[in-house]
Amino acid sequence: MRLRVPTKTALPFHRLHMIPWLGLIVSVAASAQAQSAPGSIELIVRVTPTGGRAEKVIGQPFHLLRASLREIESQARREVGEPDREAFIEALDVSAELKAWMKRTGRFELHGEEFTRALSTDDVMNVPEFLLAYQERNLPYLGFGFPKRKAKPRDQTRNPKKWAESEKRYREELRGYLELHPESKQGLDEHLTHIDSAARWKALEHQHAQRVRQHTIQLIEARYRVATAETDADGRARLDALPPGEYWITNLWNVVRVGDQHLNWDLPVAVTSGRTLYVELTNANARLP
Repeated sequence: MRLRVPTKTALPFHRLHMIPWLGLIVSVAASAQAQSAPGSIELIVRVTPTGGRAEKVIGQPFHLLRASLREIESQARREVGEPDREAFIEALDVSAELKAWMKRTGRFELHGEEFTRALSTDDVMNVPEFLLAYQERNLPYLGFGFPKRKAKPRDQTRNPKKWAESEKRYREELRGYLELHPESKQGLDEHLTHIDSAARWKALEHQHAQRVRQHTIQLIEARYRVATAETDADGRARLDALPPGEYWITNLWNVVRVGDQHLNWDLPVAVTSGRTLYVELTNANARLP
């Protein structure tokens, strides 16, 4: 009687061929899982006042964004648009010549020594408001060298030709006096306060800045905020469960004040899968005002 020794059953060739591929699939899957594992950021915030020691920043919120705060602000500014200077100037109750001067110089403030020094002879002579202010400023010097109008006001209607010829000579005398005595225009700004539009423009710019800030906040909330954490009693904060990638750490517009230092951050960082990134925020990597 013969004994039959059992033999191993051979796998079909096509199944043997699949074994290396199964190993590769498992390896790739494990690698992909490792690469997608979340990371973390641990912050420590220290600020040093001039001539002092580093101090912990306590109770300060920090935000992790998908883009730089400056980039988001620029996007908000583009989407909101700039204040319409042309429309603002056109709505002013001033002469066409003054409107043209404002558009050419980009100035709305009509006061101060720098303003009066910058006025050319042509500016004074060709802009009615400036010319009137110059005349009013120098009224006390009539008869003491400052030119005096020869024709009478009634000549404008009774004798227009005489008025026109006299006015032409008078303006030539004014121009000559101003060129010879440029200091005579100093103080004319005191007679322009009623049409100075700088305060109105600044108010318009302030309103525009508020709209840009509000739209920036809306963009952050809708598209860019990833996480937020607040520093503890040791000046530390931790951000967990972060997808790997590039981000920016910022305290937005909540300025950190320590002594004479007023600091913001808008710092780029890179989160690595499965690892904790340690970041120290100091004066050295703060955003300049």
